[in-house]
Amino acid sequence: MSATLQRDHASTLAKSNPKKALAQARKVKEPWFRAQGLSWVARFTDGDPVAIASEAAKAARECEDDYKRSAVRAWEIAALAERDFKKDARKSLSEALAIAKCVEPISSRSEALLLLLQAAFKIGRDEAERVYEILKASCPVDEHWRSKRAVRDGGRMLSGESEPRPFFW
Repeated sequence: MSATLQRDHASTLAKSNPKKALAQARKVKEPWFRAQGLSWVARFTDGDPVAIASEAAKAARECEDDYKRSAVRAWEIAALAERDFKKDARKSLSEALAIAKCVEPISSRSEALLLLLQAAFKIGRDEAERVYEILKASCPVDEHWRSKRAVRDGGRMLSGESEPRPFFW
């Protein structure tokens, strides 16, 4: 079974059988997809979401590059925030931003920061505005079309014109 199918299986199970989903998510070999699967479990578990989110963060650290190490944390941050562990979500966001600001190339940096911006909305407007300022400062719109799109889309989310993505459904 591919890593994406393993993650999808864990994600589906998370809502109805979080214990089984946790066991499944832990088996995912690819760190990116393991982090996502664990984040789904953290979002829906009747156990300890913070401990499971910590496992997701550990999986993220095992990813092969800074883009993946930072961007995939968006699911963990959203899960913590949606479960009302805002302090933990802020800490995870700060850790992810420290990495995301340095992602190369700039096109990948803008994608990572856009994902983190959308997760930051789950914590609160202040956090979203902070991430947006980092996005604008570290991804000049004239350097890459993805930077231009990320800054534009982030601005639309802050103005209420569009909604941040859902991470869990």
